[in-house]
Amino acid sequence: TDEVFMNAQEAVGAHRDTQGLHLHNTTSVLNNSEDVYICPQNCGKTYKYYSSLYKHLKYECNKTPQLKCLFCDKMVKRPDNLKNHMLIVHKYISKSKNNN
Repeated sequence: TDEVFMNAQEAVGAHRDTQGLHLHNTTSVLNNSEDVYICPQNCGKTYKYYSSLYKHLKYECNKTPQLKCLFCDKMVKRPDNLKNHMLIVHKYISKSKNNN
């Protein structure tokens, strides 16, 4: 059973490698009885949730803002931040269901 588990784990790592995120090298350390996930890019960021680290690596770490507001010159790194900016600053509500 260990061999089957390792094969599945290696497959997940290989899939992530193809996405360029290399999360299999991520460190989790015990801090005040909670898991803390440390960014493997040594930027100093830590996260309580693995999913937050994943988003950080995908959209933020060592990345320049690529998404521009439709109404002003504001540039952001993450789609959800753009959506929030347009809602709060410009009172714009997207009609698209899939628009993060």
